[in-house]
Amino acid sequence: METLRVTQIINIMKGIINKNDKYYEFADVTYDYDHIGEFPVHSATGMVKYLPLLPVEKLSASFGGIEGNTPIMVLKNLGKSLGLDYLYAKLEDQNPTGCFKDRESAVVISAAKNEGLKQVNIASSGNAALSTAAYSQRVGVGCTCYVPEKTSKEKIILMELFGAKVIKIPGFYEDVYRHLVDLNPSGWNVTSGQNELRTEGDKTIAFELWEQFGVPDVILVPSGNGGCLAGIWKGFKELKKLNKIESLPKMVAVQVENAAPLKTAFVKDKQYVILESIDDSVAEGIVALESYCSPHAVAALKESGGYVIEVSDAEIITALKSVIKLESLVPEPTTAAVYAALPKLSEPANSKIVCINTGSGLKFLDEIAKLTGGKYDN
Repeated sequence: METLRVTQIINIMKGIINKNDKYYEFADVTYDYDHIGEFPVHSATGMVKYLPLLPVEKLSASFGGIEGNTPIMVLKNLGKSLGLDYLYAKLEDQNPTGCFKDRESAVVISAAKNEGLKQVNIASSGNAALSTAAYSQRVGVGCTCYVPEKTSKEKIILMELFGAKVIKIPGFYEDVYRHLVDLNPSGWNVTSGQNELRTEGDKTIAFELWEQFGVPDVILVPSGNGGCLAGIWKGFKELKKLNKIESLPKMVAVQVENAAPLKTAFVKDKQYVILESIDDSVAEGIVALESYCSPHAVAALKESGGYVIEVSDAEIITALKSVIKLESLVPEPTTAAVYAALPKLSEPANSKIVCINTGSGLKFLDEIAKLTGGKYDN
């Protein structure tokens, strides 16, 4: 891809290559940091401000530049209830399709368009597929979404409304992911864990936090594949490399109990692990037998002095009710996991804590109504 603004793509793989390594993201994008020029570009807005540290010369797939620029919300009432003095949420649900995945799609689909590619493929059953389909449709790039057979009719209809072809695969997400990698159909695989340009989009969360807020002490991220967490950490590291900041945040991944491969890999000092079995969860976006961005995510946790917090479904539902009641904020159940993790934080009460509110609950109102019993606790 000759027009990509990338110095090199390096490999962070350690150890002997085995049959599973092809499923994981070991590649990393680097830039000529000594010749970045003005950063951010003050005459620009949205993610365009950060083009010098993005792998494309033009965000041709952008929704008119409105992705990014998401606000930070002070969670005063929730923080008070938990004894936390400085608690905030980065509202990624304000992106065009209601999710942080739009940052990734803006980058990776722009790269596809800029390079003249006609087809992209993605394994997903939720936000990533919807976002990729929407961005692909805008620029006339064909999109095929490989989804688990049990994916809801509503999600499939929306993918198709965005012009995507939907192929149902028996089994769980991991089965779909591996099927697509093994099949290797014509087109570009833009699935998280198979395309390093996706994580580059997530860096812009770090850049915005720095401009809006400075450097938080702690950042909590709901983590399935771990790409968002890895991208945010990389963004802050690049800011430090450019001497824009002096300190770095601690990264905390939030996963579901009995479905937390990042935690297992982190504790066992592995780049990735494959769990033998997992429990299902209301936080479907982070239920994982394996985390395909694990090599980068585990490195981010170690380098930042961070850790992984596991939460149960009961804790997620309680947190969902609390954040709706106390802050009038409606996160999707997957996002609610970060709020469930707050009582388990091992940080001083006066720490500046940012929760990444990754997705909107407005796409899941029926599910939220069922989880909350249709009303909130008094």
